[in-house]
Amino acid sequence: FNLSAQSYKIGDIYDVNGKKGVVFEVSEDGKHGKIVSEDIVSEKLTWDKAMEWSKQLKDGWYAPSLEEMNAILEVYEVLSPKMPKSRGFYWTTTEYNKDCAWFGAIRGGSRGALYKGNKFYAKPISKF
Repeated sequence: FNLSAQSYKIGDIYDVNGKKGVVFEVSEDGKHGKIVSEDIVSEKLTWDKAMEWSKQLKDGWYAPSLEEMNAILEVYEVLSPKMPKSRGFYWTTTEYNKDCAWFGAIRGGSRGALYKGNKFYAKPISKF
């Protein structure tokens, strides 16, 4: 049990025990929150394939819900400089209806719902 655990803020790089990402959500004390990976990303996939891909991830990584993507997009101006490779659209786990699902663009902050047959990236998040 480590009482002197590092405190983080939004936009910090989290790199602990091989898990690395950019902090996009943080508790009041800065010791817990969520990170988005800059390095782990799928190829362009349909929504169904992206959900399959994300289920194969290890070490607590998972695909974000729309709510979690919205949290990323709310602070994208802070995250964007730390995530130069993160271009394009990224699927969320949240369905708009049976044919469409929500996506977000980390660089630019846009979001929307499109046909699940479109091919976008999947980018995981994790808790710390």
